[in-house]
Amino acid sequence: MKKTASPWLLAAGLLPVAALSGTAHAEPGVTLYGIVSSAVRYTSNLDGHRNDQLALVSGGMVGSRFGIKGDEDLGGGNHAIFQLEAGVGSDDGRLGYNALFGRQAYVGLKGDWGSLTFGRQYNALNNIGWAFNPLDQGWGNFWSDPLYLGGDIFIQDYRINNSVVYQRTMGPLTVQLDYGAGEQPGSMVRGTTLGGGALYQQGPVAFGVAYDQRKNDDGSGTVRNYTVGGSYAFGKAKAFVGHMGRRESASDARYAIAFAGLGYQLTPALHLSGAYYRYWQNGNVATQFQDVPVPLGSGNADSVAVVADYALSRRTHVYVEADAARARGGAVGRETEYWAGTPALDVDSTTRVGVMVGMRHHF
Repeated sequence: MKKTASPWLLAAGLLPVAALSGTAHAEPGVTLYGIVSSAVRYTSNLDGHRNDQLALVSGGMVGSRFGIKGDEDLGGGNHAIFQLEAGVGSDDGRLGYNALFGRQAYVGLKGDWGSLTFGRQYNALNNIGWAFNPLDQGWGNFWSDPLYLGGDIFIQDYRINNSVVYQRTMGPLTVQLDYGAGEQPGSMVRGTTLGGGALYQQGPVAFGVAYDQRKNDDGSGTVRNYTVGGSYAFGKAKAFVGHMGRRESASDARYAIAFAGLGYQLTPALHLSGAYYRYWQNGNVATQFQDVPVPLGSGNADSVAVVADYALSRRTHVYVEADAARARGGAVGRETEYWAGTPALDVDSTTRVGVMVGMRHHF
């Protein structure tokens, strides 16, 4: 009980202090912010055995969170910066990621030379890869995003613990380099992460590429992920294309996903987007979450999704989303295990359909 209560007691103590500093300006540059997003979602055939689900989900369209960030001018163009960000379940009030500040927690310096930060931070795959997801549109990933086909594996681990991240923007080009210490006794290599990427944005055109790798804690192999994508804005529309891949050297399992989509600002308040995703897996693919991994083998899946997002105000939006995914072969096991907890091993193909209605508020 003490482990459960302690983070909440700390959060309860931090919030009034952060709120006071924001309203009274006791500490210039300190900001409290957050997003609350919830949705009602119906999903058919969730487990591959024709069992449906109706649920209230947190982070329907972008994950719910609260955070504190600060920026202190040190003079000479240099600044001290920090950010603490917690994931929150808006459906049940629980903290996400089994940590108080599980989304981000870092401190560092920035200036004309770039920024250098230390802590729990997003890798280059996350910062660059999501920029070209057609359904992201700057809001962030959402609860049933088709990029989760195959078990949410294409952004590596999203965030790196014990990490050092360097970022710099030079005109239209932004680069990131990241390193995470493995902190495994007796080894400088096991458990380490290493990656980087570049994002180019000039006028209506954007292009990005990123790579990250992680050494297994036991030294058995390396997991490598990459992403490449682009976008082009024209009139009220913006087109996206992208490709992501993953290879696990220990098992020689290989995964990939390709996608294309379009966003369109129909009115000042109404934004529409839609996309198609193609996923495939090869090699010695197995389940992710079973105590004893179950071999699955090759397979593929297709998914389509559409989103209508309506702004009631600058900070409050309502949205409707619909998606359908069809998995075949070994992809059935990955798909059903991720969403239902248990892989459907006796099904050659399965189709999952979902509809979601919700709202989000930024503060």
